[in-house]
Amino acid sequence: MVQSKEEIKAKARESRKKYAESSKGKIKRKEYNQRPEVKAKIKEYQSRPEVKARNNARSKKYSQRPEMKVKQKEYDSKPEVKARKKEYSQRPEVKARKKEYSQRPEVKARKNARQKKYSQRPEVKARVKEYNQRPEVKARVKEYQSRPEVKAKVKEYQSRPEVKAKVNACSKKYYQRPEVKARVKERHQTPEYKANRKIRRETPANKAKQKEYSQRPEVKAKHLTRSRKPEVKAKSKLVSDNTRLKVLQIYSKRLSNSDIPCCKCCNLNSHIEFLVIDHIAGKREMDSIPELVKQDYSSNFPTGQLIRWIIKNNFPDGFQILCHNCNMAKGFYGKCLHEIK
Repeated sequence: MVQSKEEIKAKARESRKKYAESSKGKIKRKEYNQRPEVKAKIKEYQSRPEVKARNNARSKKYSQRPEMKVKQKEYDSKPEVKARKKEYSQRPEVKARKKEYSQRPEVKARKNARQKKYSQRPEVKARVKEYNQRPEVKARVKEYQSRPEVKAKVKEYQSRPEVKAKVNACSKKYYQRPEVKARVKERHQTPEYKANRKIRRETPANKAKQKEYSQRPEVKAKHLTRSRKPEVKAKSKLVSDNTRLKVLQIYSKRLSNSDIPCCKCCNLNSHIEFLVIDHIAGKREMDSIPELVKQDYSSNFPTGQLIRWIIKNNFPDGFQILCHNCNMAKGFYGKCLHEIK
């Protein structure tokens, strides 16, 4: 009976397979693979990109089988395997190779992407949050952060220009969110925040820092440039007018019992532009009043600074509202002419 080509090929394959599995075939194959030219040929073949990709895909598919996972886990749990792996990882050349591999940009990018994806899982977030709330963890973190070498390292890191730029960009982006703006605004309106802010501003260290900052040439130039803008001028005028009106209303209500700003002497209330803040005891004489000295009062305050000082110190006694005529008459004659008559 004549055999077909396919049958002859199948028979030949079966015969070769049977021979390769025999003792003689294994010895011959091992001897063949030890030849230098064969080793070079195998190495060249296995280094081809398409062969590497095919082998990796096959290995990955094979290692994902449930039975292989169980087998691998059982093998890795053996004490002699653990000891061998530990000994291998402690070798200097292995450490150097691992370090060089982990420093590659593509490896770093892949690792960061994997960690980011992992940390975004809800169960991971909940687990991390629960862990960070433990008292022993908080105490350990606090103790670590209080070490001098850690503080120095953090300070050095935060002073780098690229880190500063990155932090500023992130902060700016964060505080532009509507919900963050609303939360910050709500917090700034609380009485305890206002009280703490006032205390902080009054500390000598903060005053010295503000003074030093405002004296810098680049800060002065920036403020000057900004103050010349039309929209800034209009806004500044509106703010100063409102603060001035507030002072006029408070003292008019207190001394003249009037809801409308008016002159205490002649009751002029037609135009608030005609009104001025008057020092009852005299501008220079008030420099010697102990209560005002404690509050950093000075007779050299210009009008705007005096208004801010009055509001800051909760509208102290010693001031009244007069019109320009009554104020000038008081300055020339010691008393207004309305009082003399």
